[in-house]
Amino acid sequence: MKFDRYDIFARALPAVLASVPFFILHYFLFSPALGAFWGELLGLKVASDVTFVFALLFLAMQFNRIVSKEVFEKRMYGDGLKFPTTNFLLHLDSYFSSDYTQKIHNRIESDFSINIPTRYSETKDEDKSRKLIAEAISHIRVKVGKGNLLGQHNLEYGFVRNFSGGNVLASAVSMLDIIIFKWIYPNNTALSVSIVSFFIYFTLSLLAGKMIESVGRSYAKVLIQEYMALQ
Repeated sequence: MKFDRYDIFARALPAVLASVPFFILHYFLFSPALGAFWGELLGLKVASDVTFVFALLFLAMQFNRIVSKEVFEKRMYGDGLKFPTTNFLLHLDSYFSSDYTQKIHNRIESDFSINIPTRYSETKDEDKSRKLIAEAISHIRVKVGKGNLLGQHNLEYGFVRNFSGGNVLASAVSMLDIIIFKWIYPNNTALSVSIVSFFIYFTLSLLAGKMIESVGRSYAKVLIQEYMALQ
């Protein structure tokens, strides 16, 4: 598998940070059994552990991305129609001045032949305006590319979004660890670590919406600014 900078920072790193509860389960419960099995059969305990770690990392990367999109993005942003990039370009939004918003709309019409509805039309059918703006934003992303600062903001957004998805899973697995090491396979050390990890990941899950919104707004601001700065 070939990893680029985005894969490493926005996908692999969140997966690693959110994998602590899995490693607790593996280290205190699965590893002894797996190590003994491979050690007696093929003498490959180290290989079995490394294989398990990489398989877990890949699975976590995919799962975190799916959960972050389904649990956070779709619910927070109305399946893409309420992203900050879309909100900022509505007439009824106050982030940019009305004059600057109209200037952006004019640039969009000139570049992509997409005519953003007027303020009056927007009040009558906001959903149509959102769809047209979302379509325009997809063209703007291609036109801007990585930009000057946009690439860094995209990495930050991807990291926070995927880490938020990972925190949901990590909280659930931490609770499972607590149950296992409290009643099924008692281990005070594993139990203590599991309790701490649950508290950390659960707290981060509660803050996920605000964190995603914050980095999402920063990304939207930079995207629009760099688009308008293009010659």
